[in-house]
Amino acid sequence: MDVLISGLNNYVGKRSLSLFADDHFTVYAITRNLKLFEKRLFEPMHATVYEGDLIKGAGSFPLNELELKAGIYFTQVPTLNDVVNLKLEIICLRNFVHVLKQNSCQRVVYIARLMDKVCIEPVLSLLRELRVEYTVILKNCVIGHDSLVDRVIKNIANRKFIFYSKFYATHALQPLGSRDFFRWLKLMLDVSAFKNRVIELGGPHPMSLADLFNKYKELEMVRTGQIIVDLPKWFVRLVYRKHLDISSTDHAEFSRIMRVNSTVNNDWRKQMPFRFSSIEQVLQEDLDLAKPSG
Repeated sequence: MDVLISGLNNYVGKRSLSLFADDHFTVYAITRNLKLFEKRLFEPMHATVYEGDLIKGAGSFPLNELELKAGIYFTQVPTLNDVVNLKLEIICLRNFVHVLKQNSCQRVVYIARLMDKVCIEPVLSLLRELRVEYTVILKNCVIGHDSLVDRVIKNIANRKFIFYSKFYATHALQPLGSRDFFRWLKLMLDVSAFKNRVIELGGPHPMSLADLFNKYKELEMVRTGQIIVDLPKWFVRLVYRKHLDISSTDHAEFSRIMRVNSTVNNDWRKQMPFRFSSIEQVLQEDLDLAKPSG
């Protein structure tokens, strides 16, 4: 199956090029700046990547001899809860669909964050207007090496003092392993019941940020021995806003995850059985891959 992917700037977009392709899936992708994108990769690409700016138009890509079965579009803007970002997203998505249609493909999978749930109506309206078969996936946080949650936990752990509040430490997440996500994504493409639907996707079990942090400690993925300091929620937010070593965009996304993200019931299982890896397995797989070979 030939698949075209766009939206490589976020974590799952980047990992799609190493985890999606297999003997049954051939992956092609579009990125705005190929040289910059290649510098940010930490895994080999198993895909053919073309340079093109979907903001400027549909462009022309050498895809005519392919039999594209689906186009997968990862949200390209930091948030849909912003007028300017949403307008840019609609422009890019419209042009991406035009690229698909130029290659006789009518199947679109749009992947957004669960926290964008209240903002997706303009996306749905566009997909209906363009008369394509769509599936909109609202995913919980995806974890794995170099994911946002992974970088935040390792950054916090690399300190003598860890500041926390009960509000943030006990906030429920439903993390999903990156390999599970792409296994699930490949399976759902053939499920006709998922066409023209919005699907909420989360991992096997809800867990708190503190639970996840402790899993990292158990697997010795972060150092131990820090002094834990309980502080009011507003003060913890202020401290990490100024001193957490991530970009302002990542900080804004993580803050929204901790405020907005919620659990889901994965009711799509009625149409497609799926077995998740445990969080321990998810973290151990990445830990094993990070070990030097030989």
